[in-house]
Amino acid sequence: MKKIVVNDTNVFIDLHDVGLLEQFFLLPWEVHTTDFVMLELVKEGQKDTVAAYEHNGSLHVATFEFDEISKIDSLQKAIADKTNLSLTDCSVWYYAKQNNYTLLTGDRKLRNSAVNEGVEVRGIIYVFDELVANCIMTPSSAAEKLALLKSINPRLPESEIEKRIKQWEDEQNNG
Repeated sequence: MKKIVVNDTNVFIDLHDVGLLEQFFLLPWEVHTTDFVMLELVKEGQKDTVAAYEHNGSLHVATFEFDEISKIDSLQKAIADKTNLSLTDCSVWYYAKQNNYTLLTGDRKLRNSAVNEGVEVRGIIYVFDELVANCIMTPSSAAEKLALLKSINPRLPESEIEKRIKQWEDEQNNG
């Protein structure tokens, strides 16, 4: 059975910014997101590029009925005093939890909240690991793109990134 992942906005943005959306959609996953996420893709080219994957059937975009939006809104209000999670954050968390899917996010507060509710959560470094493991990218190419991403997105875990870059450069040099 294919792994099903639910993408948060920041994962799409990071992949778009380093030119890896096409490779991401080659992973043996069924990729989902929510209509709230699609509304947050506002920079030049982001929305159109991601929407192309919806149009070709590679991306499933969930929309919600009124009662589900009410539940998402209640979820956000219930945790508002502890976190500043947006309605979009809560939409991907809710969707992943309801369907027992893996949530892909780079948002630490969203990760912690979702994990506390029993949702499997992974981040952008996991995506890079999978791109290499599935031979979609060479280790050296992954190291280059991850270094580029680190320069663009300073919120990522630097020690994990450095560990991967060193590992992949060593693999390339010893391979």
